[in-house]
Amino acid sequence: MLNVTKAIEESADTFFYQVAYEMGIDRIHHWLSQFGYGQSTGIDLNEEYRGVLPSRDWKLKVHKKGWYQGDTVSVGIGQGYWVATPIQMVKALTTLLNNGKVKTPHLLYSLQQGNRVTRYQPPAQAAQIGDPNSPYWGIVRNGMYGMANLPNGTGYKLFHTAPYQIAAKSGTSQVFSLKQNQTYNAKMIPVRLRDHIFYTLFAPYKNPRVAMALILENGGGDGVVAGPTARAILDHIFDPANAPQPGDTPQSKPQLNDSADVQR
Repeated sequence: MLNVTKAIEESADTFFYQVAYEMGIDRIHHWLSQFGYGQSTGIDLNEEYRGVLPSRDWKLKVHKKGWYQGDTVSVGIGQGYWVATPIQMVKALTTLLNNGKVKTPHLLYSLQQGNRVTRYQPPAQAAQIGDPNSPYWGIVRNGMYGMANLPNGTGYKLFHTAPYQIAAKSGTSQVFSLKQNQTYNAKMIPVRLRDHIFYTLFAPYKNPRVAMALILENGGGDGVVAGPTARAILDHIFDPANAPQPGDTPQSKPQLNDSADVQR
């Protein structure tokens, strides 16, 4: 029997299909919008893409069609009409790590005017989603920890040896829709049509300092390196003595071969 934690650890699509089906698109849209999907994150960059957080009204307006339960099921695993950016995913992840406290991402470190240097100061008040004392925040974080550190986790071989403890979730993003009874085979399609592979990660698990989203475009085939690349980045931050040296590539370290592809 799967629960939420184990479903996250094992990337069990069927579990989240059922969750999405039972929730329905209206509740899903409400809560995902609270986490910042479908809207600008507020980061200090021009021309930020808002992504797409689909709803009944959105589909009717854009596609002139009604909403179907099959649409909801696809959204439940982050596919279908739903489109999100890495920055949105990191903002949502940091909200999870802060028990629902919403923080605006930014790039500005300081501003210099003449001899005066002013450090960036975040807004005094941050929005709060739900109850900060709810145990549910920890359930999701535990699932991400298990994905990276328990033998049944899809990222176990990649991440469990990190001395600073990584928590992660892998995923795929479709580039095109399969026809009925069509099977996805990355070797048989052009590179430009292969799935995107991505990870969201944070570390250290018990006292997070870094949250990250990494995407490898059209990486849904042999030689996937998204996971090893994410591990290499975190090693450079937290374990520099054992991090890959300049000139090394994730492919050159066979023990880090990515085994966390999500199949469909």
